[in-house]
Amino acid sequence: MQRLLQSVERLARLAQRDAGLPAVQRVLGEELVAVLGVDQAHVVVLAAGHPGCGVVALRGAGSAEYVLPHGEVPDALRWVADAGHPVTVPDARVDGALPAELVRTYGLATAAVLPLQAGDTVRAVVVLGSRVARTWSEEELHQASALADLAGTAIALRDARLAAAIDPLTGCLNHGAMRERLSEEIARARRQGTPLAITILDLDDFKRVNDTYGHLTGDALLRHVAEALRGEYRSFDQVARYGGDEFVVILPNVRGPRADIAAARALRVLREIHIARPDGGHEGITVSCGVAEWVEPEGPAELLERADKALRGSKAAGKDGVVRAPTPAR
Repeated sequence: MQRLLQSVERLARLAQRDAGLPAVQRVLGEELVAVLGVDQAHVVVLAAGHPGCGVVALRGAGSAEYVLPHGEVPDALRWVADAGHPVTVPDARVDGALPAELVRTYGLATAAVLPLQAGDTVRAVVVLGSRVARTWSEEELHQASALADLAGTAIALRDARLAAAIDPLTGCLNHGAMRERLSEEIARARRQGTPLAITILDLDDFKRVNDTYGHLTGDALLRHVAEALRGEYRSFDQVARYGGDEFVVILPNVRGPRADIAAARALRVLREIHIARPDGGHEGITVSCGVAEWVEPEGPAELLERADKALRGSKAAGKDGVVRAPTPAR
């Protein structure tokens, strides 16, 4: 009982830590092995109903990740995913009952398969495995289901937090999440003494796009711009929709000319986007940018205001360009 309580506590902490899906898979597998004393526990994520990325925890041998080949969904996994209830597999070697790769690689003789639900959706399946023939008691399945439910809660909470932070049209951070992230980056820059810059981008004459081609085309253009920006910048840079047709890019560890170069890259990649006209022709777009580097003791509002003022300067200078905000006097 004490070990089970420790597992409950560890899984509950995942929700507080905002842990990602791979971390939840690994921790759940490790705790199932520890509590139940089984040979192995697999947590396999489902994508469109098909098993995909899995994590296996092996007794006495740690954990490992793998990817199952895309194809037929084994019977036990399909039933659990559809019904949302556990099932036992007395003979794992029966064709089609379990993924053949798991049976072959990990020597499965028998297994129990349980759902991992996040909200109303079965997000993954848990496979408790044994290399020797055995039965699975109701108590074991009950304990495993309780731990899987805790893992599902951690995933559901993280999904909700992510959904609240994302602009539904573009998939970028929304305005509120951007300000929160910018506050975090300013605090990190202040703590570590590292540079930080931001750029604000505004599509030139976007209202005319909506008026000429309609709001569906305007929305499609915003999505295309967001995808292009995310593809252009580093994985740890953050692209956010500031509002309307304005975007903000947060650039940690960037100063001086590198900030201007980063903004110029955005202009270059966005100039490659074209709107298809009804007559079969194409129309390009341009973007104006304002760049600002963070200086102590600025907060997010002051930094954004300086970048926005630089953006307005770019518009006034004829659009399709970059203007850098001057460093404020201390």
